[in-house]
Amino acid sequence: MVANDAAGAHSVRHGTTRDNVRSVECVLADGTVSRFEHLEGDRLETVCDRENRLGDLARTLRSIGSDHTSEIDERYPDVERNSSGYDLDESVAPDGSWLDLSKLIVGSEGTLGVITEVTLELTELPERKAAALVFYDGVIEAAAAVESTLTADPSAVELVDADVLGYARDAWGFDLVPADAGAALLLEVEGDSVRIEDALETALEAAETNATLGVERARSKEKQETLWKIRKASNPLLNRRPGDEQAPSFIEDAAIPPEQLPEYLERVREILIEYELDASVFGHAGQGVLHVKPFLNLKTERDRERLRAVSEAVHDVVLDLGGCVSGEHGDGRLRSAYLEAMYGETLYAAFCELKRAADPNDVFNPAKVVPDSEGRLAGVEDGLRFDGYDPDALETALDFDDEDGIGSLIEQCNGCSKCRTTDSGVMCPSYRAEETEVTSTRGRANALRAAIDGRLDEDAITSDWFTEEVLDRCLACKACETECPTGVDMAKLKTELKHQKHQQDGVPLRSRVFANVRTLNRLGSALAPISNRLASIGSGRDILERIVGIDRRRELPAFASESFLEWFDGHVPHSTAGERGRVVLFPDCYMAYNHPEVGRAAVRVLEGCGYAVSVPDVSCCGRPALSQGMIDHAREDAADNAETLAGYTQTDVPVLSGEPSCVSALREYDDILENAAGVPNAATSVSAFLLEEVGDDLVELVSTGGTDHVAVHTHCHSTAKGFDRAPVALLERAGYDVDIVDATCCGMAGAFGYESEHYDLSRSLGENLNMKIDALEPDIVATTGASCSQQLADLDRETIHPLVLLAEVIE
Repeated sequence: MVANDAAGAHSVRHGTTRDNVRSVECVLADGTVSRFEHLEGDRLETVCDRENRLGDLARTLRSIGSDHTSEIDERYPDVERNSSGYDLDESVAPDGSWLDLSKLIVGSEGTLGVITEVTLELTELPERKAAALVFYDGVIEAAAAVESTLTADPSAVELVDADVLGYARDAWGFDLVPADAGAALLLEVEGDSVRIEDALETALEAAETNATLGVERARSKEKQETLWKIRKASNPLLNRRPGDEQAPSFIEDAAIPPEQLPEYLERVREILIEYELDASVFGHAGQGVLHVKPFLNLKTERDRERLRAVSEAVHDVVLDLGGCVSGEHGDGRLRSAYLEAMYGETLYAAFCELKRAADPNDVFNPAKVVPDSEGRLAGVEDGLRFDGYDPDALETALDFDDEDGIGSLIEQCNGCSKCRTTDSGVMCPSYRAEETEVTSTRGRANALRAAIDGRLDEDAITSDWFTEEVLDRCLACKACETECPTGVDMAKLKTELKHQKHQQDGVPLRSRVFANVRTLNRLGSALAPISNRLASIGSGRDILERIVGIDRRRELPAFASESFLEWFDGHVPHSTAGERGRVVLFPDCYMAYNHPEVGRAAVRVLEGCGYAVSVPDVSCCGRPALSQGMIDHAREDAADNAETLAGYTQTDVPVLSGEPSCVSALREYDDILENAAGVPNAATSVSAFLLEEVGDDLVELVSTGGTDHVAVHTHCHSTAKGFDRAPVALLERAGYDVDIVDATCCGMAGAFGYESEHYDLSRSLGENLNMKIDALEPDIVATTGASCSQQLADLDRETIHPLVLLAEVIE
């Protein structure tokens, strides 16, 4: 923040880092620790008299201010954001009467010293905020409205283009975004309750033009967070674009006077047309900083040449319009080469003097901002890692065509660190438990990138240490598939790489056991209650831990003496069954043999809503095998199921399941089958189906509404596939008072929580969930996943499936 003079969306009202820093403590090149602050009078003279690096720097800065006053006045652009070069216009008085060394060190990019302490000005948080998303035909039309919005004293004026809006709509189902929107301005106002309403309408009136398509207002905190989610995820959302053409940052940081933004965008568009490039645009429009992101394939020499040419052409336009090359991200490799053209030979020489005074031996971040002592200056191409490797050389068992290859999926991570959050959402459970980089999705993605680009040994990706250190603690919760703005599906990558490991070393016994859970559950049910007794005794658990690696502290799920399939064979359908149509209920491994009450409830609810229910003889959905990297095994199960279900899917009969991990597996059959017989499109959860097809009509079917307070923990895979809110909505329609438990993965994650080496991690995540449930003080706890239910049962928490609750109140 300090080194770059960083500034976010609210700098239009609250300024940049430099505007809010009082003083900075630094370690200088001679090892002395110095405070950089405002100096005048005797204190200034004392510092200037010192024979050390701070004294040299102060004397040099004072001399530059006196000698180059007119040059500084003329050369520094009239923009609100400027992180280009060193800040001479605010750090030295023209007559040398004062210095503000804090202004100099902020934005110096670590080239003058190492910052160890910062004293900041604090601002009280606003009493209230309100926001609105204003849609336009295109980015130039949106940019044309920016200048007028500033008269309303907004706290933010942000722009996003059609690419960002489209990816947000597709990734998160944001139907608030019109399909024909070419761009949007996100406006925010802040203040007290009296000001806020008038301020928002004033800003909207100023933003309205002939090109305005509509407005989405947000007064509640939740609605505002939804609008801001689009803007905050703009950069990583672009990484959802499959293939080698991505949007590198190299012309993204120019700051232009806001009134010049339409002309700037028009001239940049002409440059992009000349070089046959598309680009996305978003950024801090209110301060004239728009992040223009051309799509390039930097693995090719042609696009590396276009990178150079476009960079030079665009920065010429920036300077012509009175802007600066860096508004917040700094100069570094990308923009240091353009500083002399921006400030002129005289001031650029002054920058070099400052660097030599503070750091004559190039200890700190050499060749940035100014050349090092040997004349080297970092360039736009320095450090490019895309050269001479094939990221898709690995022959995969899963289909990665939708991702444009496994390498493209790995490279989607842009390092935004969303996976390192510890508050709301699911991602990333292993990071939340251990808070280390390698247990985050980003850490795993970077390790995988290093493995495919040659920085690690050729066989590293299938080595024991890579499996254990990088992949092992991934729970395959699939939260990164949707919560990660770039959509890095680490669960899919883990499955593929475990498969590669098995191909090299063979499949371990424990993996074979878990992959065959349906066979084991069927056998356990047939032998119940004897099987339950054997599974509960200590000696049996000791044997399982020693031979298979299933932790003895983990309770095994009980087997039902009458399976759901046996019950259904003797079931007499309800009189209303078939009035609305027919559905298939997929009997998952746990519904079939461990929790038949879930299957019975599903049938009761579906028939009560007018559907005839078919329960075919199926194989395992394949999820247990996929979680173990046994792709060939999963493919056999999937092929059997596709053949069995084809007769239904060909006549558009939906395939329903009460187990979210089964739904996610069925939806991913295209990854393992050439012909999935329409199963992925037909598969959904029972709750999601009922919500869409029955909806509010459910109220009429409720005999006596539920009155209990229910806390619902949703399965991670239901969140990833977008049907996590369905059971909540149904329970509310049935009269229950419902809260969603705001917690990450329960920690069970199928087989993960049974494995000895993972038990403690799994347990800690479960205890976190249990604590969140306690805080809600519910009468009933409902969860949609068998794994989640087992985890909570081991913590002495009784749970019930939402379908069972619905069945209790449906006629």
